[in-house]
Amino acid sequence: MPIPSRWRLLDHDTDTVVAECDDIDGLFTDRVFPVPPVYERYTLLGCTPEGPLRAAVDGTGPAWLGNIYLEGVHAPCSATAECLTCYETGEELLDVRVVGHTEAAGGLLDVELEGHRRDEPNNHNGTIAPAVSGYRLSVWPAPDGSDELLPAGDCRDVAGVFRERPDVWLPGPPVTLLGCRPGLTGLVNAKLAHVRVDGTVHHLYRWVSGNVVATRPSALGNGLVDGLGGWFGGDLFWLHECAGTGDAGATPGFRLIWHDAEIARTHLVPGYDRKAWSVAVTFDDLVDRLTDDGVQVELR
Repeated sequence: MPIPSRWRLLDHDTDTVVAECDDIDGLFTDRVFPVPPVYERYTLLGCTPEGPLRAAVDGTGPAWLGNIYLEGVHAPCSATAECLTCYETGEELLDVRVVGHTEAAGGLLDVELEGHRRDEPNNHNGTIAPAVSGYRLSVWPAPDGSDELLPAGDCRDVAGVFRERPDVWLPGPPVTLLGCRPGLTGLVNAKLAHVRVDGTVHHLYRWVSGNVVATRPSALGNGLVDGLGGWFGGDLFWLHECAGTGDAGATPGFRLIWHDAEIARTHLVPGYDRKAWSVAVTFDDLVDRLTDDGVQVELR
């Protein structure tokens, strides 16, 4: 049976096949900020701080909080209810530090923060304040570094969060579709799917968008593709989905030879990951997850 093309491009709107190719050069690269993220000032108005936020305000704990989640409260929600609307009106502030506070009416506090907003579509991409009566506050990761959500009190309103912001991402890097058929011209806006060696298709949460700037005859011969690997995700969840279920094309329980493993061990250490804005994934986390999924890991 002939080996199928490794990648398939699907029309963004109709899912019809736009093209197939044997490989894509430049697909898996880090996204890089054109400038460091802009740290903004926010104020939690009419705040009743608890837990790590109270400790930061009092000076009995660190001023740095990690991430703080603002969950909008609206009628008929109670102060403790969980609902989809509260989630949709929420905002997450990243790499947050308490920089000051003042007393407000009724014994409440106005707490000043420094951080930046997670780029999410909630509240019209953070430009329009939701119609809520206040916000429940949660902090994560926990001060001990664990991936735990800690209650941090509530506030009646926030200032500085909802406003227009410039686009912080550069256009994606150029990619080359190798062994592409048919040839493409003009604007391309396609979903990406990985075709396994048995011909089944795994849809990825990645897109190829942009203008075709040049074409040339391919140096690849018919039927020549790279090996079984495929996509193994960008975090622990997708690593499990791909390595443990076979969605990446490799049979679960495969043998993984990890060359220069000590280099990874020295860099994947506990802490706060300022690329993912969350608890850092350590080398031991990765090895444990792979082993739990039945992968035979050989470190070299």
